[in-house]
Amino acid sequence: MRRLVRAAVLIAALAGSTLAAAAEPVFPNGGSVGLEPPDGMTPIAGVAGFEDRAAKAAIVVVEVPHGDFDSIVKTFNRDTLQKQGVTIETQREIALPDGGRGLMLYGYQTVGAVALKKWILLAGGKDQTALVTAQLPEESASRYPDTTVEAALATVVFRAPPTQEEMLARLPFTFQSLEGFKVMRVLGTSAVLLVKGETSGPEAGGRPIFIAGMVPGEIDENERESLAKRAIASVPGVRDLRVERGGPLRIGGQQGIEIVANAADQQTGKPMKVVQWLRFGRANYIRMVGVLPADDFTRDFDSLRALRDGLEPR
Repeated sequence: MRRLVRAAVLIAALAGSTLAAAAEPVFPNGGSVGLEPPDGMTPIAGVAGFEDRAAKAAIVVVEVPHGDFDSIVKTFNRDTLQKQGVTIETQREIALPDGGRGLMLYGYQTVGAVALKKWILLAGGKDQTALVTAQLPEESASRYPDTTVEAALATVVFRAPPTQEEMLARLPFTFQSLEGFKVMRVLGTSAVLLVKGETSGPEAGGRPIFIAGMVPGEIDENERESLAKRAIASVPGVRDLRVERGGPLRIGGQQGIEIVANAADQQTGKPMKVVQWLRFGRANYIRMVGVLPADDFTRDFDSLRALRDGLEPR
């Protein structure tokens, strides 16, 4: 599951202005978790969170897929967090507005020479769980006092997750068919993570995945090969990547590059296959990546190519 979900706890820029919270919950990045951010914080483009760049303050929301509140609470102890560089000074249980439960922890984290005030809220709804993190540097505390930050975190609410169709509608491209894949997550408004079969369960992490995203900018023809090599070297969740073959090809009537590589799963060491396609347009390019167990490559490669060929910009 770690390979499927990049549990991105963003340590974003930090601090802001001491004003009242918004009147209605805002659901950043169109997600299922919302809150009333302190006045002065605005949604972060493409990220589930809020920030005040000038003041260097941020609140970031991470939805925990299929997470169980009671099980996760057991991992939230001071010793475990201390190993991650977070010192907890207080913790308390709170009730959330929609009947959910929350465990709020407050402390600080030292990053280099900077001491950050930090709040961690584990929030549990009827069928959903989320981790909400707020942080700011000590010198900004007068602009976002503890009471303001904690009041904002206490407004966390949940709503029904978007349907697969609603998530796909956010993207700047469409799929002719999902070829048995399902949406695991839409990343911002420009990329999607698909998994073959069910998106949950103990075996989800061993199933083929397909990631597609549109990147703005025109790439000169003489730079495309080096871009493709750098891009495949950055595929998350694998190690020991070795290019097996690659070369130019046309995708949807446009120029493209294909690279197929061998790798190992980052956690288990299991042999994996990675395939990457770049499709170049006039003002952007589309990057498509498939990652799957090496034993499944022959069986599932055609499905990955069908996803590639059925993807079209809106």
